[in-house]
Amino acid sequence: MFRNIEKKIFFPAVAVLLLLLLPIYLIPDKVNGIVSFLFDLCTGQFGWIFLLTCLASFGFLIWLTTSRYGNIRLGGTGDKPQYGNLSWVAMLFTAGVGTSIVILGFLEPIYYVSGPPFDLAPFSKEAYEYAHMYGQFHWGFSAWAIYNPAIVAIAYIMFVRKDESMRLSTACKSVIGRHADGWAGHIIDILVVFGIVGSISTSLGIGAPVLSAIIREVFHIPESMDFAVSIVVLLVWVMIFGTSVYLGLEKGIQNLSNINVVLAFVFMLIVLLTGPTIDIFKMEVNSLGLYLSDFVRMSTWTDPFGDGVFTKEWTVFYWGWWLAFMPMMGMFVGKISRGRTIREVMWGQLVWGTLGCCTSFMIFGGYSLYLQGSGRVDLAAILAEQGQSAAILAILKTLPMAKFMMIFLCIVCFVYLATTIDSCAYVLAGTTTRKLSEKDDPERWNRILWAVLFCLLSIGLMVIGGLEAVKTISVLTGLPLVFVIFVLMASVKRMLKEDSRTCREENET
Repeated sequence: MFRNIEKKIFFPAVAVLLLLLLPIYLIPDKVNGIVSFLFDLCTGQFGWIFLLTCLASFGFLIWLTTSRYGNIRLGGTGDKPQYGNLSWVAMLFTAGVGTSIVILGFLEPIYYVSGPPFDLAPFSKEAYEYAHMYGQFHWGFSAWAIYNPAIVAIAYIMFVRKDESMRLSTACKSVIGRHADGWAGHIIDILVVFGIVGSISTSLGIGAPVLSAIIREVFHIPESMDFAVSIVVLLVWVMIFGTSVYLGLEKGIQNLSNINVVLAFVFMLIVLLTGPTIDIFKMEVNSLGLYLSDFVRMSTWTDPFGDGVFTKEWTVFYWGWWLAFMPMMGMFVGKISRGRTIREVMWGQLVWGTLGCCTSFMIFGGYSLYLQGSGRVDLAAILAEQGQSAAILAILKTLPMAKFMMIFLCIVCFVYLATTIDSCAYVLAGTTTRKLSEKDDPERWNRILWAVLFCLLSIGLMVIGGLEAVKTISVLTGLPLVFVIFVLMASVKRMLKEDSRTCREENET
């Protein structure tokens, strides 16, 4: 059972996670206080580091794709892409976003309009304009650029250097040398485990309470059973995930992702056509202009002479969350990108990922801002007084065939996050596997184990409660990965130079 398991990574990571779960369940009130303290510490003292890391990732993308290295094929010269373009885009997009794109797509603009950036007056005309755009910045080009160093590093060592490993420590070998197989490499891989567990638990912590509220509304289940329904939601996700695991990467994740994208865009189309369609398009054209004109300002805004609340609670949180997801996306997208050039992979995942996210925020955010601005529903008051679940229900009740749309949204969210859980568990199982060739999959029991741990941590987050708890998990797990992403950038550069020099010397002889 453990013959091909990397025990120096697997057992310490599982043991530490279980030790972290115990106080969450035994002393939730004290843990909640610690969580709030750690969030303020990380965002207040180290927020500027997250912003610089995001800019560095974007600069790395521009440098690599405009250099001669951008034409390098990830595989042999005759290798064709392993997956068709539509399946490849569907898998990378659904792995990278999850249920949060739907829930926060509706709610995030309401948070922004009531607490806008740049010291704008709440609910002013300018606040509404920035509220529609700012989510697209947080889920846009800068965010998806964070994934690229890990994607290229993993794909390069697997398909060009033919290394039988799916670990970030191996991808860092060009920089840290023999230490990649020692304590330094093990620390990197354990950080990867925590980053992935933290990122997916954040998604589950946001999604499960909202879905349980929708299910209670549809089936008239008493509010006293809310926590029990949330547990059932998590168990259903594990069941969907288990089926996908059994079918494998080809039939499981690929088919689930294709179904997911179709369902998500049908739901978006319904909201667009039943909402103020022309107004939503007008909002988006305006948001594109704001995005382009204020890109540098948003990327570097630390609010040094203000309270910094918006930057800490949103931009720094998001960059931490994307960093925590970085190892998973690097290993998963790297694994499915054989046969594509570096330029195709980097720009493909950046453009298609951004396009999908911005379309979601354009429609969902536009609709919720329309409801708020027209006075039809005071979503800001509902969000402040009753929470996210109540606000989502209020939005869905304004749509035609409200109960049908609630059920439809539940299905979309279930499939969305099942795909993300599947991808995360696949990567964690690969990280804790000693040898894994480009054609092999990690063992099924290993993947299912990580899915169970995701659910246990997510239940714990619901126990200590609130959006702040799930935000803190992302920031805490993302912060140590700042160091790893810079090592990956340096490692990719060094590998490309070494192999280019070797190839040139071979041609000369």
